[in-house]
Amino acid sequence: MPNSKKELNTSENNKTSPEAQILALQEANKQLRSENTAVLAKLERQEDVEERYRESQSRFEVVFYQSVLGQKIIAQDLRITQVNEALQQMMGYSKAELIGTRIVKFAHPDFIHDWKVLQTKLWEEQIPAFQIETCLVKKDGSIFWCQVTSILFRDQDVSLGFTILEDIDRRKALEQELKKLYDNQETIMHMVAHDLKSPFFNIKLAAGFLKENLEELQAKERGKQDQNFTYVSLISDTSDKALALIDDLLLIGEVESTYEALEETDLKAYIQFHLSNLSIGARRKDISVTFHSPEKPVYARINQDKFRRVLENLLSNAVKFTNRNGQVTINLKKEGKKAVLLVQDNGIGIPAELVASVFDKFTKARRIGTYGEPTTGLGLYIVKQIIDKHRGKVWVESQENAGTTVFVELL
Repeated sequence: MPNSKKELNTSENNKTSPEAQILALQEANKQLRSENTAVLAKLERQEDVEERYRESQSRFEVVFYQSVLGQKIIAQDLRITQVNEALQQMMGYSKAELIGTRIVKFAHPDFIHDWKVLQTKLWEEQIPAFQIETCLVKKDGSIFWCQVTSILFRDQDVSLGFTILEDIDRRKALEQELKKLYDNQETIMHMVAHDLKSPFFNIKLAAGFLKENLEELQAKERGKQDQNFTYVSLISDTSDKALALIDDLLLIGEVESTYEALEETDLKAYIQFHLSNLSIGARRKDISVTFHSPEKPVYARINQDKFRRVLENLLSNAVKFTNRNGQVTINLKKEGKKAVLLVQDNGIGIPAELVASVFDKFTKARRIGTYGEPTTGLGLYIVKQIIDKHRGKVWVESQENAGTTVFVELL
């Protein structure tokens, strides 16, 4: 009996098993179809992406290889991976000679650093785009100027630099020609100023003698004497103005083209030594000039001849734009390793919109002094040129109708 019951149960299981298997197979087939559909969709998307990539690559190759501008792609170590025909013609090298070679091989020795800077900017600092002007050497040994624009991009997880080179030799030649013309103009102006200085000085000298003699004459015709005195004064004043302008023009040529040696100088003693002569103009307008400095010497490296002109121009400006009975203060102090000089007045000040231009050559900020004193618009320009040669700094703070302070900072 027990055996018959067992056989019956086994028979019933066998009857239901195929149905269960069919259901399982159907479910598995359904899942496979779903997965297959997903795979097919993914493949279609992948094909679409690849197609767009191929189209993009095709457009890039058209632009890259057919461009009239020299173009190349460089790796992080500055090796050239691709070049176009325009660059080959520009450099005089074949594609085979350029591919795989570091661009610095073709750089002029004086400009190799430019490519190292480009490498740092793109790959270390991750700047998206960078531009330089540099010199390259052609295969025939000639050099040419080019403007290089590099753009960082990624290709298959590799960072590359897409680089455009534009030949700017003609532009640089024009710039050099303009500079030469400017230099020639400066030279001519310098020569003319030299030639004019001697006769103007003689006119001034003769007018000075006449003026002194006329002052001492006890002429019978007083009116005629006064008239002659007026004419001679006019000659003298005109000569003063012309000589001042010529001196400024001559000094501009010197400070813009030369750099003379500096020497360690006690500024406190230096200013005290020159202050009396530089204060003559102030005494004529009854303007008091005071000098404040520390008890100890304040040292700085200066060119003593040129720095006297800095003091002269700063003090002259302060006096020129200060009313009679005004005040000019000179402060000298030490701030760390720097010497700081302040020339301060309580004069008419500078309009806010003109402060930024006071150091320009023939500045639009120039004005007649409070007693009609003439100005060339070169005084502060010369000051800045001299201080720049001293590797120092100069700046102005001013308030209209309240006064002006000029700061000079020296090492």
